[in-house]
Amino acid sequence: MVNIKIFSDFACPFCYIGFSIADKLRKENSNINIEWIPYILDSNLSLDGDDLLNHIPREQLDMSYRRIERLGKEYGLIYNNKSKKFNTNRLHLAALYANKEDKYYEFAKEAFKTIFEYGKNVGDPAVVNEIGLSTGLNIVEMNNCIEEGTFNKRLEEGRNLISIYEVESVPTFIVDDKKKVELLKDYEKFKKDLLE
Repeated sequence: MVNIKIFSDFACPFCYIGFSIADKLRKENSNINIEWIPYILDSNLSLDGDDLLNHIPREQLDMSYRRIERLGKEYGLIYNNKSKKFNTNRLHLAALYANKEDKYYEFAKEAFKTIFEYGKNVGDPAVVNEIGLSTGLNIVEMNNCIEEGTFNKRLEEGRNLISIYEVESVPTFIVDDKKKVELLKDYEKFKKDLLE
């Protein structure tokens, strides 16, 4: 069994590609176990979100998205939202609930689409509820777990693992607690980097 930890944030357009790689990988290989580690890029971001252009120059953003769209094309990813960033704190907690209910992949895919394809603000609890409902989650139970702090310890454990593995960017894949793979590339090359 190959164990892969993936550090990822829903607000990261590269992580949408990393998620797509992992989803394809797990469907092809039954001997791979993937553990998702929440990595919140900007936990202090306002719930209203912000414009990326307040933080990144337009030329740099456009250059990044040329690469993102080229890599994402292999998975049919759509990036309509290229300028708004959102607070993902609650979304990560909801994803941990989805994981407990064995619906992580459905939830995560819808979360990424909500941000990048639909451009909706996932800092809004109502939008998180929409994602939960669309993936068949019990959102009353989900929200109770979030309000009661059921997954707060898991977020803290994730922060500790970020330090232990010296993760500096997302997505970062850690294979069998030894090998760190960070630079995204097309699927077959990335798979080779991970598994060989």
